[in-house]
Amino acid sequence: MAIDKERVLQKIAYIREQVSAIEELVKTSKRQELLNDPWKLRGVKYALQTAIEAVIDIAYHIVAKKYNYPPADARDALRVLEKNGAISTDDFDNYTAMVDFRNRLVHGYQEISPERLYELITNRLVDFERFNKSVMKIIRAEEHKG
Repeated sequence: MAIDKERVLQKIAYIREQVSAIEELVKTSKRQELLNDPWKLRGVKYALQTAIEAVIDIAYHIVAKKYNYPPADARDALRVLEKNGAISTDDFDNYTAMVDFRNRLVHGYQEISPERLYELITNRLVDFERFNKSVMKIIRAEEHKG
């Protein structure tokens, strides 16, 4: 079965939209202002959560369609991408950390401090674009096969 390119591209666009919104907020807000505003923090958390969910959706889709493998969970899907050379081991570690972070956000396993959240949005947003680029390589390779 073929990868649904349009579906994947829509999810990549969504990820970029969320990351861009977070970057704009960081750029236009002073650190302490952002850390002390519960509504801005909630917005950042939601944007991160849904961007990570889009990463997970893309990973599931590619693994199911390209590798004909039904992943048990997000970590399993990412492992298949790693084993097939679509992402590096370092990226696998970064993306599974994203999934763990998303799980903490959604399920409230532990409180995420505003300082930790700020560290993530100022240092780790590049991981999203690295994932997008890896996915685009897969899509281009599929296009050249077909």
